[in-house]
Amino acid sequence: MQRTESLERTGEQLTREGKDFINKTSDKAREAVDSVGDKIAGASETLQGKLKETGKEVGEVVTAVSDKVRSSAQYLEDSSVQEVVGDVTSLIKRYPVHAILIGAGIGFLLARGRTR
Repeated sequence: MQRTESLERTGEQLTREGKDFINKTSDKAREAVDSVGDKIAGASETLQGKLKETGKEVGEVVTAVSDKVRSSAQYLEDSSVQEVVGDVTSLIKRYPVHAILIGAGIGFLLARGRTR
């Protein structure tokens, strides 16, 4: 009887600790996504500023890129971490070669950045 109660208490404690861990991790992930969204939005504003300094043809390209960057920032702000992970997973499954090449490129840039 005592052993059963002890196991139940341990199970309940582990459940609470697991939930706390998930909540903390989710909060940190949300903060990271919000930070990335803010940086992307800032980049979009910078692009818009550069638009005024460029010619019309280049300006149209910059406007298109800026709009895409802004919509990406909005997507990150509006979506939950699980939704973003699900979307990225489906893109990786749909375009595996592209995903590998992008991952290799990001890895190369990160490694190059660490050596400087």
